[in-house]
Amino acid sequence: MDSIDRKILELLAEDSGRSAADMSEEVRLSVPAINKRISKMKETGIIKKQTVILDGESVGKPVMAFVMIELGDFGKSDRLLKMLSEDRDVLECYAVTGEFDYILKICASGIDSLETKLLEMKKECVVKSHTILCLREYKFEATPIPDEAK
Repeated sequence: MDSIDRKILELLAEDSGRSAADMSEEVRLSVPAINKRISKMKETGIIKKQTVILDGESVGKPVMAFVMIELGDFGKSDRLLKMLSEDRDVLECYAVTGEFDYILKICASGIDSLETKLLEMKKECVVKSHTILCLREYKFEATPIPDEAK
């Protein structure tokens, strides 16, 4: 990956719908050359997915929470992870070290909806949870941008 690839990634991270024609002047490459580089980054897995980021409040999901969960029975973890993967309100799930086993980022239409989700998880195999409600987002980056080669 060179500085041109990094610039293309930076531009796509700002707006994944940006066209190669729009990037052409800034990157100083032809449209076909930019498209070829993007295709190569997709093939190699550098670009995993292009998507949109929605405003939770605007789409009726104003409650955002981080939930740390501890499993009681790891034999049921596959079932829990399947349940989480099918729940569109579970935006992120990470296995972590420490007191808890997973950290989830969950959006919800309200506190009642969030509580229902937590109770469903506890029915599966969650024995302990700790929920942190988000008051306001100050910084969000959807993707890491690689550093310049040194």
